[in-house]
Amino acid sequence: MNTDQLDMVESLHRAGVKPQEIEAALREKFPVCNLKVLFHPRQALENFLAGNGFTFYTRESDTDDRTEKIFFCHSKSHKMWRAFPEVLMVDTTYNTNMYDWPLVQFIGVTSTSQSFCIAATFVIRERQRNFG
Repeated sequence: MNTDQLDMVESLHRAGVKPQEIEAALREKFPVCNLKVLFHPRQALENFLAGNGFTFYTRESDTDDRTEKIFFCHSKSHKMWRAFPEVLMVDTTYNTNMYDWPLVQFIGVTSTSQSFCIAATFVIRERQRNFG
């Protein structure tokens, strides 16, 4: 993507325009631009995680190409969990992000009662196997 395209995405995003509408505006202004990679949220998340010290795992649906689960854990969090494995809390939030994907957080507690995030997962499709 060139600078003009990035500037357009940034300004539309700041204005609160939905991703689908940003994509449509870009296609209209830059008809030959390949936007598939830009608007795939899983790929963007995976790129971020891979570049920032996270281990991650994704699960695809058995019936189609849709992602059902994205699990991620930072290397520092994993070390903390190995040092303080006594307490594990699980917290689930619903409908709190723009994709309405539930976020499940795994939280540990140190010996000084300080909590820390061990790992997190987005569960796109709420099925029992996605919580295992």
